[in-house]
Amino acid sequence: MTRERLTDIDLAKGLAIFLVVVGHVVAREPPLGNEWYVALKFLIYEFHMPFFMFLSGVIFAVTYDRLEGLHAYGAYIRARALRLAPGFILFSLIIWAGKVVGGRFLHVDNAQSADLDSLLRIFTQPGSSVATSLWYIYVLLELYLAFPLLLALVRGRVLALLALTAALHLLPLFAKLPDVLAIDLFCEYSFYFALGLVFIRYYKPAVAAISRTPLLFYGLFALSFLSSLVLPYYLAKTLIGTLSMPALYAFANSFRAERDRAVLLTLGEYTFSIYLMNTLVIGFTKGVLLKIAPWDHANFVLFFPALLAAGVIAPILLHRYVLSRVPYLGRVTK
Repeated sequence: MTRERLTDIDLAKGLAIFLVVVGHVVAREPPLGNEWYVALKFLIYEFHMPFFMFLSGVIFAVTYDRLEGLHAYGAYIRARALRLAPGFILFSLIIWAGKVVGGRFLHVDNAQSADLDSLLRIFTQPGSSVATSLWYIYVLLELYLAFPLLLALVRGRVLALLALTAALHLLPLFAKLPDVLAIDLFCEYSFYFALGLVFIRYYKPAVAAISRTPLLFYGLFALSFLSSLVLPYYLAKTLIGTLSMPALYAFANSFRAERDRAVLLTLGEYTFSIYLMNTLVIGFTKGVLLKIAPWDHANFVLFFPALLAAGVIAPILLHRYVLSRVPYLGRVTK
């Protein structure tokens, strides 16, 4: 597929990263008297990462070339690791150091002691570490490394791959999976990643169906939240996450004004930068603002847009005007 054909995915990526930042505005204890945000965050967390992983699977499907032999796979592993690991390592360490040092001067969520255990957990149990907000990159690298092997196992049949990842996805219903090396997250999100490959395999009919009946997919997505009343939470979240994909894709591509599309395309272009830096910037901004006033009750009406803007805009500016001045940092943070 050409880059032009990925414009629809870039728009969807822009929407996805915006939802991620909305969910990151409050990391731990919510501000008092703002139940609306608590409800909003709960709803977003039901589907935003499944949608994000779906789009990651789409990008993998578009950019992946079949590998021939171990040498080619080794070169592929090296390229993917050099693309994703440096940003994860760099900003995980910045977050860890920021919480250790910054906690002495500003309010810090999930404050850390300067011990080896909290540092090592970043690399062994990222989902429950000080850098938990960056677990997606860790798991994404695992998925990028595993999926060529899984595709070879099923001989390139994406529906067989989807069935295999569905089995992995359902494992938590029968046993508690370890969080070491993010095994639990890998099993949960490999299914959504595989859905991205299925989407690309059937791209034209899928897009045609979504374009013809967007209201149907909006309605199914809205109704899917009722599944939490009758299904176990994990299965309800699976249904909500899956039905979010055509609905959010349709919504992201419903904008016709060039200005609106330009905003989403810019967010899509800087998705990786925003993901790496948004929690760091939000945390710093929150710490500074709390020196001025508490964020509870009506004050949060002022805090929310300020933190949201910081999480979305500051990473783009930091990349454009600071990190991009060092070519290597510019490459590994965008």
